[in-house]
Amino acid sequence: MDLNVTHQLRPPCAESRFIATMFFASAALLLGFPLAMYWLGLSGIEGRPQKPAHLASVEQQSCVWKRAHGHGIPRIEADNPYAYLASLFLAQQPTPSDQLVTWWVASDYLVKQKGHKGMAWWHLSGAALAIWLSRNWTTEEILSAATQLRLSAREVIPAGCDTP
Repeated sequence: MDLNVTHQLRPPCAESRFIATMFFASAALLLGFPLAMYWLGLSGIEGRPQKPAHLASVEQQSCVWKRAHGHGIPRIEADNPYAYLASLFLAQQPTPSDQLVTWWVASDYLVKQKGHKGMAWWHLSGAALAIWLSRNWTTEEILSAATQLRLSAREVIPAGCDTP
């Protein structure tokens, strides 16, 4: 036996390259999926909602916040496709107030658009529009738009709030 044999590094085998390629391709797909769904959802919406011409009073905005079971000073957090998807999988109960208010405005716009293509498309487009609203409108604009929406027949009006 020759003890002076130097071990040369072998080039990576085909199996190692395949595993690495599959790993990186899977990671790219997982990271790209929420963004792709966001853009797909937005592509199914004609235009975007117009910002309210006039902001609602602080009291009216506060009433909308209370209707969404919000506490404290109203604040709509800018959402993103990753956080929105995570909140669906984590099944936050109840839905956070800021997501609920943006959903009200988004779904109202979709109803007025009357471009329904099925429930899956409705939810995808609604989620994408809710994310878009949270990123492109201020808290005051979203709450003001929500003050103009009709209350559902089952909704309890918070004490001290009139119907919009």
